[in-house]
Amino acid sequence: METVASKPTTLPRAITGPLNIERSMQMLEAARKLIPGVTQSMMKRPEMFALGEFPVYLAGGQGALVDDVDGNQYLDMICGLAANTLGHNHPAVVGAIQSHLAKGVLHSLPTEVEISATLALVEIIPNAEMARFFKTGADATSAAVRLSRHITGREHIITVGYNGWHDHFQFDTPGVPKAVADNTTRMPLFTPPDEPALLAKIAELGDKLACVLLSVPYNRVLSREFVQEVRAACTANGTLFILDEVVTGFRLALGGAQEFFGVDADMVCLSKGIAAGMPLSAIAGPERHLRRLDELQVSTTFGGEVLSLAVCEAVIGVYRETDYVARIAELGRRLRAGVNAAAEAAGAPLRIYGYDPIPLFLMAKDPAEHVKLMQPFQAAMARRGVLLRRDVNFICGAHTEEQIDFVIAAVADALRELQQKGVFSS
Repeated sequence: METVASKPTTLPRAITGPLNIERSMQMLEAARKLIPGVTQSMMKRPEMFALGEFPVYLAGGQGALVDDVDGNQYLDMICGLAANTLGHNHPAVVGAIQSHLAKGVLHSLPTEVEISATLALVEIIPNAEMARFFKTGADATSAAVRLSRHITGREHIITVGYNGWHDHFQFDTPGVPKAVADNTTRMPLFTPPDEPALLAKIAELGDKLACVLLSVPYNRVLSREFVQEVRAACTANGTLFILDEVVTGFRLALGGAQEFFGVDADMVCLSKGIAAGMPLSAIAGPERHLRRLDELQVSTTFGGEVLSLAVCEAVIGVYRETDYVARIAELGRRLRAGVNAAAEAAGAPLRIYGYDPIPLFLMAKDPAEHVKLMQPFQAAMARRGVLLRRDVNFICGAHTEEQIDFVIAAVADALRELQQKGVFSS
């Protein structure tokens, strides 16, 4: 089997002296006057990083490396918030776009790639016979909620984890009618004691519950037995079990969380890795459920956009024909072992938790303390040529062993610096 990382290993150019982000900060000031929240995703806002000591704007990327607008180069562990599963500018992505671009991007009637991309998707997703495409993860999860309410004739839903920004998920934020909260229960799964609480809530809601929409937590690995218990509880209730695989899809296993946990969901919601960074999402599942979308007003002009669908088909081919899934897991284990050993040696509270290809960096259990410690750590890592989020990061198919070892060495050096500065005590 071909390895997914076929290009020569490359490390970022060394950053000498203080990190120069002058152009980034100038662009930030311009954006504050024009764009509410500065950018399009909350997770990319400069406040999510070490503001003033971390780049704000990127100019481009190749493989696992990115360049900022000031000419600094970094090893990217953010990976487009998990979307860049194969790295930046992968040949399969570029080739699919180039081969279709001259024919047009959006057509007035359906195109053949809608069929071929759907076929590629249902061939690798367990229990899937049909699928519908959208553009964002929240599109897919919202369609799944509407479909589950239609199928069951019930209104209440349970959401676990982040499932999108739409009203029925973010019912407690400004601008959402209070009545929306009456039909939604949000449940955590951060610790093992949360598990029986979720099962009890499913039983309590009984025939009022349309669906449980589960996005797995990233701070620990759920057991197969528990996920199967949730599946069984939903079945006993006549409730639909939906896996939100916007992040975990195409990472935990070729068939995603269903394959990883050995469970069949009634529907899965996919995005991010479905097209390796191109804007695309989908819901997939058995025909008996998906067919009933015909009865609903669920429609989007851009769901049939050709380039994203062509890329979807192409990258699924890469996932199937290379060692991509095994490789990102192996590199994730390498990163976890190296970082945790370096942190222990430095007397630092940092540890990596979670799924192998989705490493979660944790400094403290208290959220405020974690952010307080992570911000100087992010700044120190950026000065060493590594871009990190302050919690969940990602391994992509373009990462190499040498690059993972580079991150581990940077972590060790950064922690020594922070210890000397008294950021944490050993």
